[in-house]
Amino acid sequence: IMIKTFDNKEWKYIDIIKRMYDDDFYYGYLGSNALSSSSAKKLLQSPKAYLKSLNVNQDAQPLRDGRLVHLSVLEPQKVKDLTIIDGSKATKAFKQAVLDLGSANVYTRSEFNNANRIANAVLKCSEVTNLLQGAEFEVPQAAMIDDIPFRGKADVLNGNVIIDLKTTGDISKFRWSAKHFSYDLQAALYTRMFDADAFIFVVVDKDSKDIMICDCSDEFMRTGTEKLEMAIEQYKYFFQDEIPNLDNYVTHETL
Repeated sequence: IMIKTFDNKEWKYIDIIKRMYDDDFYYGYLGSNALSSSSAKKLLQSPKAYLKSLNVNQDAQPLRDGRLVHLSVLEPQKVKDLTIIDGSKATKAFKQAVLDLGSANVYTRSEFNNANRIANAVLKCSEVTNLLQGAEFEVPQAAMIDDIPFRGKADVLNGNVIIDLKTTGDISKFRWSAKHFSYDLQAALYTRMFDADAFIFVVVDKDSKDIMICDCSDEFMRTGTEKLEMAIEQYKYFFQDEIPNLDNYVTHETL
């Protein structure tokens, strides 16, 4: 199996999978040279939204919080390698640590404690720990779909079941969030890439620490597949040959 990235480089499947464990390669090189569930969602918004996403700020607080929660739940052995700074991100100590170690490796005590509380709530739930039993974590995958390269990492792969960890500010609105943020597209894409039988969301409320386990209905997967196909069409139309001039890109709506 060969994966042909947007820069026309051809990769042996086994070689690119090995490289994907390196975050710089996964988020840097492949971020610009392959699609992901996140970039596909941006393509559904507009070509401009997709281009902007290529330079997304990985230091945005929601991304930092999510990354730390994922580490705390799924790869706790890596938490000990992080540098935790007392005080705020405005302190000299924090700024110097970021310069020395990189922002992904440095967190404030407040960030760490908050993520730890969320992680503990997840790991104390027996239904969740049963789902995680014997599973692999942060499993990379690459695939060509309709001649377009895709990258992805399954939070949890347990046999033929993918489990994705989500945090939310209001768990009662997760059904709305799943549609609004196109989690159905992610489920459809990952199920296809990993040839999985099922996709399950484990959702934790950042405030109340309530836990919700969500299965994906056939209808949810169907709409996700439709969105994936639309995103691929958008990429091919706007970006297949060259980056277009989008100055005159406009949408029309009647209100």
